[in-house]
Amino acid sequence: GPRRIADQWQITLPAGYSGRLTGRVLLGGVRAGLGPLGRFSTGHWVMLVAGLVAVVLNFAYLRSQQNTVSVAVAAEDISAGARLEADMVRFTPVHAQSDVEDRMVRTGELDGLIGMVVTRSISSGTLLSERDFVMLSSTVRAMSIPVDPEHAVGGALRPGDRVDVLQSADGIARYVLVGAEVLMVGDGTGGALGGAGRYAVTVALDAESALEVAAALSEGTLDLVRSTGSAPPSVLVYPPDAKP
Repeated sequence: GPRRIADQWQITLPAGYSGRLTGRVLLGGVRAGLGPLGRFSTGHWVMLVAGLVAVVLNFAYLRSQQNTVSVAVAAEDISAGARLEADMVRFTPVHAQSDVEDRMVRTGELDGLIGMVVTRSISSGTLLSERDFVMLSSTVRAMSIPVDPEHAVGGALRPGDRVDVLQSADGIARYVLVGAEVLMVGDGTGGALGGAGRYAVTVALDAESALEVAAALSEGTLDLVRSTGSAPPSVLVYPPDAKP
């Protein structure tokens, strides 16, 4: 019969018994285990698993908090060509991968951007990037020209290039702008986090030239010609007898 030794049970089997002993026996209506794990009830296992899940969730939460940074977003709609002011910007906490965070404007970086010119139109709430701003003199504007890559040197333009802007309409081609400096090239991704957008080239120009480019955009097709290091064109309209 069974005999309890300390907190375990010892079972003496009859001489010559050749049967198989199972892992648990029922003694006096109480289920007794023959090993240390046998004493864990279903409730114990549930509590153990719940504790492990809580530890994992707490670890994940603390890790996500460590990667949260405060970055700049537009506090209002900002037009391309405007000079950045402090009240145009607010900060919001975000959690992003490190390669995306590097393109964002953080709290300590805003002062260096105040007074710079905005190179694209930015909607309220959009994350800001240092690429959205350039330093220009007080008489120079920045204007983005939307154009298909095949009309802009196959999309090969880079900041620092010089470009001429040509307009073609009704069989007549003419120069609208000559030797403008390229400030930024939009490759179809917009803002700090990327996203769909149209290819555009941002150039530096004066107020009068900005009006001429805007009018040309509404009247015909524009082409951007790289003119870095080239002499000014001698013919400004084609056919030569056409009215400029």
